[in-house]
Amino acid sequence: MSPISKTKARRIQDRKQTAASLKSLSEENADVYEGYRALYCLWCSNNAAVQELRPLFEIPGIEPDGQLSIADNFRAEIRSLSARILPLFSDSKREAS
Repeated sequence: MSPISKTKARRIQDRKQTAASLKSLSEENADVYEGYRALYCLWCSNNAAVQELRPLFEIPGIEPDGQLSIADNFRAEIRSLSARILPLFSDSKREAS
């Protein structure tokens, strides 16, 4: 059995971090602003590993790398999207690829 490559290890780690952030957001255990920024940071650093996050950063009228207005509707949308995206990160096949 060959050792895991650095790229694959980073991909797995990023997916685990993403899943944890999504879970915290969807369960309302994390601040929406901080959670959204953390997910955006993961997206910017390794979006090939976390393609499922794309809907979070394509919300009309929201610029993820700009100023954010954290209104109730933004909070609700981020929590809702997080809950819908989270199951996609429990797929062990994606981690192995």
